Amino acid sequence: MTTLTNDDEVDPNWWKVWRNRRYVVSIMAFFGMLNMYSCRVNLSVAIVAMTQNSTEPSETTFEWTSGEKGLILSAFYYGYMPLQVFVGVILRRISAHHVFGIGIVVPGVITILTPFFAHNLAILVASRIVMGLFQCVAVPCLMMFWTVWAPPLERSRLHAISVSGGFVGTVFALPLSGVLGENFGWESIFYVIGGICVAWYGLWLILIRANPEKDRFATEFERNYIKRTIGKQCDAALEAKKSIPWKEIFTSVPVYGLILANFGWGWGYVTMLTQLPQFLSDMMNFDLGKNGFLSALPYLTMALMSLLAGYLADFFLIRKILTLNQVRKYYITFSMIIQAGFIITAAYVLNPYANIICISLTIGFGAMTYSGLGINYIDIAPAFAAVVAGIGNTLGTVPGIVSPLLTGAIVTSDKSDFEALQNEWRIVFFITAAAYLGGAVIYWFFGTAETQDWGAFEKCETKNEEKSDKKV
Repeated sequence: MTTLTNDDEVDPNWWKVWRNRRYVVSIMAFFGMLNMYSCRVNLSVAIVAMTQNSTEPSETTFEWTSGEKGLILSAFYYGYMPLQVFVGVILRRISAHHVFGIGIVVPGVITILTPFFAHNLAILVASRIVMGLFQCVAVPCLMMFWTVWAPPLERSRLHAISVSGGFVGTVFALPLSGVLGENFGWESIFYVIGGICVAWYGLWLILIRANPEKDRFATEFERNYIKRTIGKQCDAALEAKKSIPWKEIFTSVPVYGLILANFGWGWGYVTMLTQLPQFLSDMMNFDLGKNGFLSALPYLTMALMSLLAGYLADFFLIRKILTLNQVRKYYITFSMIIQAGFIITAAYVLNPYANIICISLTIGFGAMTYSGLGINYIDIAPAFAAVVAGIGNTLGTVPGIVSPLLTGAIVTSDKSDFEALQNEWRIVFFITAAAYLGGAVIYWFFGTAETQDWGAFEKCETKNEEKSDKKV
């Protein structure tokens, strides 16, 4: 049987994922995120079929205006944005694995019921808001998972596996929704995707527990390994009575450095993914929706780059090539600078295929950025990672609302005035590049991976210090 000494830092058998429960948690979280995004995006395909005049008398369609369709599609984000900080607070009282599971199965049930809700516009909009309220648990819950499940030198890859499920979910849901709607009617889109969510929840209840100590499938070796590397954090995470240092959080320079960098990354990510089809149509008369592979390419690139970036981050730490602070600084800062470069290039490239490659590389390098940003909350405040992540992700949602509105205000010219239209799109791309560069500069000077005094596990550190004193 493999044993670890106190000097060991890495489980040499980490790659045997079928034996390591922390990777089972990560893989199940991957499929959980896949289901979340599938529920979120399926309506963008279904709503086309729901509002088309059907030749089948048995198929129900709706006469929604353009404004009503926009309201339905945007309603999700009004629920998603406001409660993430609150989620971070309640996770100190309720296990993250319960909250995460409920955050997926409830939207799954709502998805199944959507064909019935659709007959009343107000109820349909309300259901999408409720879906957003439940799905906003994702980021805070992932922070809690890796606080108690992830050894520090495996944290980046475990997080990367789980979050890449969201990108794959988009690739999975869009074509699946198209096939289901075309062959079995638009109602089947909601029944199938919602049913998959419910089935996933059943497996989640069977397989996943709050922490290694409560997981009956975890081996003694894995429990001891995790306890040795983050044991004091696991113990402290159970102390729900410790008050949240709100003043310290909101006056912390590293917190603002992280949150503002996350905002810059989010602005670029949302702008590129939401505006790319319109940009290609306006500037090159290219319909991205008719090419499934090219539509999926940005999401596939980000999923693959996310996995690669997470593994490399841990590799640099394990081999002591870089310190943790250097990994975070280089990943976040340099990747955002590279993204800005590709965005500016895309503003001047008028070949649709070359342009899509530029945008895909922009988004792909964004995976490197996010592999640093997403886990940095645990670096600076392990005891309050879910709370700080809730604050950061709340601000990070703002670009999803503001960026499309700003783009609409800037891009107003008709296709007949090509030069004016081209200049307007370049303004949009320059703003996006500025967001990336601003985030890079802010994080370089103000971001850090060093644990803040107010964010550490004080009680367990005190115990550790007492043991050290006794040895002396």
